[in-house]
Amino acid sequence: MSTVIHFCFTVAASGQRLQKDSISKTRRERESVSFNCKVTGRCGNLVHWYQKREGEPFTWILYFNSGDNSDSRATTHPQRADFSIWREFDSSNLMIKFVKVSHSATYYCACWDSSTHSEN
Repeated sequence: MSTVIHFCFTVAASGQRLQKDSISKTRRERESVSFNCKVTGRCGNLVHWYQKREGEPFTWILYFNSGDNSDSRATTHPQRADFSIWREFDSSNLMIKFVKVSHSATYYCACWDSSTHSEN
């Protein structure tokens, strides 16, 4: 008997509009799951993805750069190899090909307009 795994998906943005697909998804181990984050408005080239497990801080997974069609992964995330990302038109998609119990979490996509965002 396989374990049922629950996922939630939320979007976050700084002054931007991100549209999410289903709010929650349920999968069994070894099934795949993907999340779609539609970007509207000025969001720049980078869409970041984060994982939030109950009782733990946010963990950055990776980002997709639509400017050069590349991604950058967190070298410290223990599951970094489990995730893939791709961009279709105005959407960023995060996929877990073979779900594990440890993937049970809330996933966030986020972006910001670099012309209005400062790291200072």
